[in-house]
Amino acid sequence: MQHPRDRQSRTLLIFSVLFHTLTLVSPVFAQSLNQRAPTPLVAGENHGTLDNMVGPQFWVFKYLKGPGKVTINFTSMGLFGNRQNTTIEVVFLDPNGKVIDTKSLTSHGTAAQLELPANFVHPGTMVVELRPTGMALVRAGGDYSIVLSGPAIDLAGVKAAGPEQIAGTYSMMVCPPDFDCQAVRFQANGAVMTADGRNGTWKIFDPDGLIYTVAIGGDRWSLKLIPGRGLVNVSDTSVVVFQAVKGR
Repeated sequence: MQHPRDRQSRTLLIFSVLFHTLTLVSPVFAQSLNQRAPTPLVAGENHGTLDNMVGPQFWVFKYLKGPGKVTINFTSMGLFGNRQNTTIEVVFLDPNGKVIDTKSLTSHGTAAQLELPANFVHPGTMVVELRPTGMALVRAGGDYSIVLSGPAIDLAGVKAAGPEQIAGTYSMMVCPPDFDCQAVRFQANGAVMTADGRNGTWKIFDPDGLIYTVAIGGDRWSLKLIPGRGLVNVSDTSVVVFQAVKGR
């Protein structure tokens, strides 16, 4: 007879691991920096960028009884034009934050893949945490995608994020000439407010490319949103102008 603890450990995931190289091309969707408010995974590829200076990111999905699979692709970012060997932690948690399983995924500057087949013995909810590693003084991380597949994966009613995914709190990293760098809050309704009380606006310019125009007083920017990392210079995406602040 199977011990209840053994049955519980098999309830959620039976994982096997496969690493190989591949090419990543797909839209970008939002991700959450708050474990208590993870972003729902949608059909197809869910893309994001990990940055150890920002912190881990959290996704969530529902499943039914039966087989399913989680596939994660990761490509490490370069440093001064050189490839970096970067390892991220993939942590699976229940809705209460209990760790179910942890896997490591390492990229040597090229794309690596982690395939995680699962046998779900009853319906439930799974949180996926992607955790960057590395010293905070040296920027490390990279681009990733998550794909769900299999008959047990329940994506009913889940929709991809729209332009309002810019909403959140950011730390200004490039100071304009007329005021100091500080915390800035972007509201979903298009309003922007700085910590010292200045007001501004944001507008979507290119929804597919996630290009926004941001205005605060007499200062204006054209920036690209990299969800989970921040708003970056359009012509040089290594320059972070507004860095996302981790939620609590």
